[in-house]
Amino acid sequence: MVINMLQFILGTLLLYYGAEFLITGSKTVAGKYKISPLVVGITLVAFGTSLPELIVSIFANLQDEPGIVVGNVMGSNIANIGLVLGATVLVKPIYFAFSKIKFDLWFMLGITFLTIVFIYQGTLGFWQGIIYLVLLTGYIYHLTIHDHVEAEMEDSQDGVAPFITSMKIILGIAGLGAGAHFFVLGAKGIALALGVSTIVIGMSIVALGTSLPELAASLAAAKHGEAGFVIGNILGSNIINLVVVLGITILIQPIPILFTHVSIQSVFLAGLTLFLVFILNKLNGIPKISGYFLLAMYGAFLILNFQPEMVLND
Repeated sequence: MVINMLQFILGTLLLYYGAEFLITGSKTVAGKYKISPLVVGITLVAFGTSLPELIVSIFANLQDEPGIVVGNVMGSNIANIGLVLGATVLVKPIYFAFSKIKFDLWFMLGITFLTIVFIYQGTLGFWQGIIYLVLLTGYIYHLTIHDHVEAEMEDSQDGVAPFITSMKIILGIAGLGAGAHFFVLGAKGIALALGVSTIVIGMSIVALGTSLPELAASLAAAKHGEAGFVIGNILGSNIINLVVVLGITILIQPIPILFTHVSIQSVFLAGLTLFLVFILNKLNGIPKISGYFLLAMYGAFLILNFQPEMVLND
């Protein structure tokens, strides 16, 4: 148990700092070409902060731990809205025009419900993975032909050597790979020692650990008044978690899943996603009071995950 805890902590640290290096390197490249904060958040930063989920999910699936994969993806998206966005708006309320992100919001909502339908059908396999990648292609095409906002980033990275930027990206990728290996080993060991199902571990501990990059990036952006960066990071991460992380993982190896094992979690995922779309549509932002609600919902989600009937081994 002690070794598993150390593996888990080491994996978390490597995932966190690996993502940090990758994000800062990517931001430097983005700043060089004056890409807007929203687009950077949806693409480069979201992909960078979602790499832990992708690598952890692939490793877990190859080690025949499908519960960690499904739990990681669903739990991370719940954590991104409930924990990351909830904590961020407590630091500074976020206001952003709904018209600029309505397509991204509706797309996120659509693939969220599509994922729940796939899980209800009982198997996540090759054809579902193909559907995800087709949807991803269409979404990327939309991003390339629709400029959400005018470029707002200043080229403040001219003095950064290309070698340093390249090393940050390389070290980030290496850290994510090593971190995922130790993270999965530790999480699996903890689950076995506590008699907790891998789905619950994936939904809680693993999802929380892989959401640390999103939390760190969003809090930093909020302090600097980058609302577009925060919104883009959350939307992009949730979209990538489903169409890229889950899509690629099930292409490698199908995942059998019973809807009854994740029914409550599916309700939280759908509910929080609907709430995010609703409040951004009505208020063009997320006020501070909503942060308390989101954090309360995330706390309730964690408590329900560890109810006796849900912690039995798969």
